[in-house]
Parts: sequence; structure tokens; C-alpha cells
Amino acid sequence: MVIDRIALIVSDLDRVEDDYVRTFGCSVEQRDAIDPSLTRVLRIPHTRGRRSLLRLGRERIELLEFAGSGGRAYPPGSTSTDLWFQHMAVVVNDMTHAHQRVMMSRRFKEISRHGPVRLPDNSGGVTAFKFRDHDGHPLELLAFPEGRIPGEWRNAGGSGPFLGVDHTALAISDTATNTRFFRSVFGFSVGARTENRGPEQDALDDVDNVQVSVTRIAPDLPAPRFELLHYHVGTCRRIAPDTAGNDIAATYSVVQVASLDATGAALARCGMPLADDDIVTLHEGTRAVLVAGPEGHRLLVEEEGSG
Repeated sequence: MVIDRIALIVSDLDRVEDDYVRTFGCSVEQRDAIDPSLTRVLRIPHTRGRRSLLRLGRERIELLEFAGSGGRAYPPGSTSTDLWFQHMAVVVNDMTHAHQRVMMSRRFKEISRHGPVRLPDNSGGVTAFKFRDHDGHPLELLAFPEGRIPGEWRNAGGSGPFLGVDHTALAISDTATNTRFFRSVFGFSVGARTENRGPEQDALDDVDNVQVSVTRIAPDLPAPRFELLHYHVGTCRRIAPDTAGNDIAATYSVVQVASLDATGAALARCGMPLADDDIVTLHEGTRAVLVAGPEGHRLLVEEEGSG
């Protein structure tokens, strides 16, 4: 079981692809039309579009542009505490260089107040910087302190200072409910938890008097992994129940499992049974289903080896 890729809904595929390639050094692995079977599983049938599959180091990022006017723009006035906030953390080996590269593009906008922030040791001691791409998707640069760099990132093969995607972080309102969901449905382990607060975290998130409980999910799996962010202050607005699959904020993670039937049974035990027509066979023969977590975060679950 792995988290195969993070998918972002974009308004202009050419521009976003160019931003990610030029700034982060992503390579374009595949570019094609969005398959009609994918629009069915995303619950926006009869919609056409284009897709670009990017690679950064060992990790993959999928960009999806839907035809016509597409869905709704990223919600205005969003903060790091809103539950639709799902950032993608890119590991860098030179924060100064990486930050300069990001800020060279006017299409990226800062979230963090004063550039990169070094968090206290009890919050991991990492240096981080949060920002948004042109569509509003939140991103984070992450540099580990010298001597505490995880082994997988010591020899990572990214481009320039950008090494790869460490995790995607989900803003939540209840840690226990969400950890139980990921453990029960996918068998993911629950890792370390930290309590982040103080002026450094305020500056990183651009939120005053912030307090956030951070929980790592599936730390034993290869990157990218999940992090859960429970903000105890802020707007903390919930994901709109009518969020459509082509809305810019409809970010989803692709989780590959050994058995979709076993996942369906686990969902039923959690009181989230699948309907008969929820499972769709994609064009390459892969069985897939779109699942919403306890607070509406989207997960596209694919069955390994079914294609």
C-alpha cells in the first residue's frame, strides 16, 4: 500500500505545468487527455479535460485541467486553519536558494510572513516556508536541520535544491476520528505527534496565537505520506459538502491498495459503505473508487495490479 501521487485541479494546465517545471525542476512524465472513466469516478461525468503527470525526485504530482469554465476558484480569504487547506511539502537541501527560486515568480504568493521560519526543536527544528501557487493551492518548502536529515532525503535525486515531496498535510478538526479512519480503512500506522505554537508558528501560518497538533500518518511508508493538522484557533471552516470534482480546491491523494474489496469492507465497518456503482474501472483496467475522509478530504483509491 502506497500513496502514489497528489492530484491538483488547475485552471490553466500549460501555465501551472510551466511554473512547476521551471521553479521546482519537475519533469513531465506523461501528458494526455483526461480519460472519461476518471471523470466518472470523480463524479463529474461528461466533462473533458487535460492531464499532466509530473515527477519531482521519486514522487509524482498530477495536474488536471477541466474544459470550459471548470469548477469554482479556490475559496477567497482562505487560511491555513480551514479544513480544505491541504498543502504539499517539498523537501529542499538549500532553503535560501529554494526560497529565492520561488519568489522569482510572481505567480507564487507568500503565506508565511517573513520568509523561511526555523521552528523550535520541540516542533521538529525544521526550517519551513508556506506559499501558494497561482490557483491558490498551498505549498511548503521544508529543510531538515543538519544532522537530523532522514535517510531517504540524504541521497534523493531531485532537481537543484528541490528533492521531492515529503508529505501532504490535511487540516482537520478531530485528530482521534481521522487517525482511526486511516488506521482502520488503510492500515496506516500513526507516528509522532507534536504540539506547535509560538511566534515562529504564527509567522509560518500567518495566524495569530496559533496552536496546531501535528500527527504523522504512515511514517513507515515511502514518501509522500500524510500529516494531520488540527488547528485549535482560526477560521477552521469545513469543506463544503457540494464541492465538485472540478473545483480548484478539490485536491485529492491517490492511494494504491492490494484489494479494493477489502478496503470496501473496511469502509462498511466504519459506517461508510460503498454503493454498487461507486467502483469504476479506469481505461487501463485499474479498479478505482473515490472516498471522502471523515471531514471530506478526497482519496482516490486504486487497486494495485488490477490493470
